[in-house]
Amino acid sequence: MLDLSTLSWELGWVPPRPWRDTAGADAAYDLVQAAEWLPATVPGDVHSDLLAAGRIPDPYRRDGLRACRWVDEVDWWYRTRLPLGLPPGQRAFLELDGVDYLSAVFVDGRELSRHQGMFSRQTVEIPPDLAVRPTAELAVRLWGSHALPRYALSRRQRLWARVVGPFQHTFRPFDDRLATLKAPMQFGWDFAPRLLAVGIWDAARLALSDAAYLADLWLQAEPLTPAADPTPARLRVQFTVDAPSSLGVRVHLAVQPHNFEGEGWDLDFAVTLPAGRSVQDLAVTLPAARRWQPWERGAAHLYTAQLTLYGGDGSGSALAGRSAIFGVRSLRWPDADRGGWRLLVNGQPFYLRGANWVPVDSLRGRAQREDYARLLEMARSAGVNCLRVWGGGGREKAAFYDLCDELGLLVWQEFPIACVFLDHLPRTAAYRHLLRQEAAGMVRALRNHPSLMLWCGGNEFSPRRNRAAVETLAEVAAAEDGSRRWLPASPGPGDAHHWLVWHGFANLAAYREERAAMVSEFGLQAAPAVESLRRFLDADELWPPGAGWQRHKGDLPKLQRYARYFDDPDADPEGGSEPLAAFVAASQRSQAAGLQIMVEHLRRRRWSGQEQAVPAPPHASAGLAVWQWNDPWPAISWSVVDYFGRPKLAYHVLRRVLQPVLVSLEYPLRPYRPGDRLRGALWVVNDGLQPLKSCRLLAWLDEAPVHAGEVAVPAAAAVAVGALDLTLPPGFRALRLALRQGNALLAENVYDLRFHDAGPTSLVHRLRRKLVDWTLR
Repeated sequence: MLDLSTLSWELGWVPPRPWRDTAGADAAYDLVQAAEWLPATVPGDVHSDLLAAGRIPDPYRRDGLRACRWVDEVDWWYRTRLPLGLPPGQRAFLELDGVDYLSAVFVDGRELSRHQGMFSRQTVEIPPDLAVRPTAELAVRLWGSHALPRYALSRRQRLWARVVGPFQHTFRPFDDRLATLKAPMQFGWDFAPRLLAVGIWDAARLALSDAAYLADLWLQAEPLTPAADPTPARLRVQFTVDAPSSLGVRVHLAVQPHNFEGEGWDLDFAVTLPAGRSVQDLAVTLPAARRWQPWERGAAHLYTAQLTLYGGDGSGSALAGRSAIFGVRSLRWPDADRGGWRLLVNGQPFYLRGANWVPVDSLRGRAQREDYARLLEMARSAGVNCLRVWGGGGREKAAFYDLCDELGLLVWQEFPIACVFLDHLPRTAAYRHLLRQEAAGMVRALRNHPSLMLWCGGNEFSPRRNRAAVETLAEVAAAEDGSRRWLPASPGPGDAHHWLVWHGFANLAAYREERAAMVSEFGLQAAPAVESLRRFLDADELWPPGAGWQRHKGDLPKLQRYARYFDDPDADPEGGSEPLAAFVAASQRSQAAGLQIMVEHLRRRRWSGQEQAVPAPPHASAGLAVWQWNDPWPAISWSVVDYFGRPKLAYHVLRRVLQPVLVSLEYPLRPYRPGDRLRGALWVVNDGLQPLKSCRLLAWLDEAPVHAGEVAVPAAAAVAVGALDLTLPPGFRALRLALRQGNALLAENVYDLRFHDAGPTSLVHRLRRKLVDWTLR
């Protein structure tokens, strides 16, 4: 296997051509028209290579995006030299995991494939007469975004677009983005720029084999005992193989621990392969396998499986081989048929404390493993145990999922559909074919990962109005996997996106009205640190907030509405802090306060108990996902960690309220003054599987102790353990809580009582949010 990133690549541009679906339908081999060739990186993208060569300005600063628009209006070539020289009988396959978006592959001038899509792997066999050459030119043609498919509107759709257009502000009805399965975010979003990247954005390889080619290896492993570890496990092995003729082979499967020391197994099978492409199934029992566990439940044990094909008698060299990493674990959703969200991981109840994940860069070709690692490790440190990979971003590179496996983080994966409100997806056979191709490619790429917990059709669209698309996706998820939960869309039954706060301008107290079992989006924008703002705004754009802030997606009316109630009352009015720094701090306080209110409210409502057969009570919470964890470019957004990796205040608050054990005060959200009574219920939430015994709950108002008591909390439960009642003295600031067990600090929390959102929640905004929610049914 040759990693094509190790080769020397070049990039050139040529005049635009219209896109044709069929290979050879036009004279597309026009790379000789390229005026110059620049150094290129694979994986990567055109914009990043042009930026490195000094041909475009930074698209993330000032008017850089506008200055880069010419990139969309021409077509592009990537080229390199392939080392070949294969002996007769050996075969060579190109494996391109992700090319964005319209492409054709040529070897020594011969077109071998043409492809529309971004997330499905292209596997291209190099013909024998080319494979025997010592070297050959590999050239990949990319059509610029000028050639992207357009939404073909009927007369009725054009009329409907005129009617509903005024009510759909972010996107035009039947926008052209809906005609493709390019990552929707690239067309511009409320936190991301319109940046229609093209490139070989994901991994690329040259695979060599003898007679048979192993195209895919899928491993499903499930424990056969409810709790024992090690446990006997059932392992299903499915491999896809291409053989030039009927062939008897010996299959050798070597299973070894990947990230720990332990027992491995070597297994052999005799199989007769038919001529052509076939799918083979094997089943074995591993006698004593270690479970993959989420990080708070134990070690995320992983295994490596190496499958090798030999000639029928087992002698001689290998014909083909492929490896994959897998884990042994079980996932059950006992209430799924009723729209419930109770989850059992390895037979034990598991509360989802999640965050929404968006691409780490709008130029996603340049995302590296270390970029993912930094953000994922921060998430785990904050107590996050699952990530929702939002449909507007689509699939990430393999490194993201590898790291989630290693870190014990669960993944909710959506297909690349997002925000289809008063319109609908195309209803053509061609679109359904494309949807099937891209969805199947995503499922095959990700189904080995034990961290992956469910498939979702996409973000914020109506399954009813898009029935054909949802049925296609459901069929693919069942046929290509079938072992994970399927959701038609998010939100859906039992799942809410709470945007009355922020988009509806509502008071933060509205978070306490939420009753959904799963709340998979909620949040507020906050400005990043001043140091970050200075990295993407020029001095004249920093203050007061204006065009530069809006260009980087700051929603100024809403930012100002929430920040105004979180100005520091102790700041010196005679010169105090710089206005920019004061506003940044106020916006971050408002975001942190909102997230704290919602997270604690939902966790206090968690379903308590470990009995699997008992249905969750009405309005019990099973999980949450904060919107959003990260940024794809320098932005003023909902992110908890900004594009440069700087955490906002909300990150530090989440580190307290998202840990497996939470200590919480449920108290009236109102302004407090000296002499007021602060009354509230003290709660402890325990997401662990062991009861908390002999614990002490302590409280301080600033430095003065105000409460101390013994508490005990069952496993997997939320319990009100006491009450707090005190009179606030002059100069009070914050209430601190701590839960201790001996010398160990199990949980802590802080409430800054100086701040309170006094903004109104208007009936008009409530009605508008209900209308938006209605469009998603």
